[in-house]
Amino acid sequence: MAALAVATVLLPLVAGCGGGSDDTGSDAKGAQATAGQPGGGKSADQGGGDFPDKGVIVTASCSVPASNPAGVTVTGWDPTTWKRTVSRTFTVPAEAVVAEADDVASPLVELCADNFPGVGASEEGPRPVAATRLRQLFDKDFSRMAVVLIDRETESTGVGYVDTSGKLTRLSGEQSEDFGDAPREENAVFAQDGSAVWFTETDSSDRVRIAGRAVSGDHAVTEQGGGDGRYLDGAGLALAGDPVRGLFGKEVRVSHDGSKATSFITGRGFSVADVPQRSALFKVGGAKATGIPYEADCYPYGWVDDVTVLCGPRLDEADDPERRNSFWTLDTSRLDGTADLPKGAKGALGDPIIPATDRKTTVRAISPDGKQLIFASLQGTRLEFFVSAITPGATPKKIAARGAARALSVGDVLEWR
Repeated sequence: MAALAVATVLLPLVAGCGGGSDDTGSDAKGAQATAGQPGGGKSADQGGGDFPDKGVIVTASCSVPASNPAGVTVTGWDPTTWKRTVSRTFTVPAEAVVAEADDVASPLVELCADNFPGVGASEEGPRPVAATRLRQLFDKDFSRMAVVLIDRETESTGVGYVDTSGKLTRLSGEQSEDFGDAPREENAVFAQDGSAVWFTETDSSDRVRIAGRAVSGDHAVTEQGGGDGRYLDGAGLALAGDPVRGLFGKEVRVSHDGSKATSFITGRGFSVADVPQRSALFKVGGAKATGIPYEADCYPYGWVDDVTVLCGPRLDEADDPERRNSFWTLDTSRLDGTADLPKGAKGALGDPIIPATDRKTTVRAISPDGKQLIFASLQGTRLEFFVSAITPGATPKKIAARGAARALSVGDVLEWR
């Protein structure tokens, strides 16, 4: 497996993490789990310009002032110095769905759920590196953000997007005056080339339609498929491949090349699927998927390469004491669809990457070359961050730069590019 060939000394991308400082007064010895503040703010807004194509970790967090519109701040961080390189704030339109109380599915609701000022990390530590749908709230350059819009009177919903100037562009038409159901377009995400906002629409019979609506011209709709949406409560939409296909499922994480995805399927557990030729639902009887064997004990954090998944324990405690609060890799190309790891293929499951510990650990970021990970370590209320090579028996290195606590303790890590 390619990931296992990486030497434990490969830490050049974060070589500066062992020291240095920036313009914050954060405690370099660790951050209290309840004290994080979201990236952004007045000083962050000074970091204008384009997001770099590489060498940046991108985070997003929410702010909901009592008397002002909600805002989403997207920030780029230099992973060698942990200084902010660029930051943008999107003003959330009043019509946009931003809270669970609206009972409308949108990645923006998930992004904002635990990211309000003062929330910081929960007792379980920060949330893991974001699922694909959260990254796809934004286009490739983080210049536009997809939103789900609601008519508070009729409760009909449509999709659109907002740019950094605060301009809202609606992509859905007005509700028809004919007698019928209210439109219910949800799960708005951006095609990474910025050409379309994709969404799901569910009718009164739980039939789900997956489609994309162009952002220019007459906002023409490309319909790509769907199916019976029963047993998909809590699912979200992610995009994969070229041409784009929509994948509707739970905790969908798409591989770098867009050819594979992991998802949680009710009745089967975490599974791996080849991205189908058309948009599909990830459920039993939907897109063809291979269940991850129980023996692998794998919660998929993301993809190390086009076939290898980075895993952590599915539940609070790993079955194998040597894997307690550790991470490991799984070569998905060697799975055969059975409930057990295939005979003679034990090597599909990598050995533990970091030593077993009583600390609660969460993967916060995976490097674009799949050779490193950054993880949060929570011990009591003390929150610290470490970098490790993605290879068995690696020695984690504490990230001591002051800006790292500010960057990694609150919000979601969307991308390490």
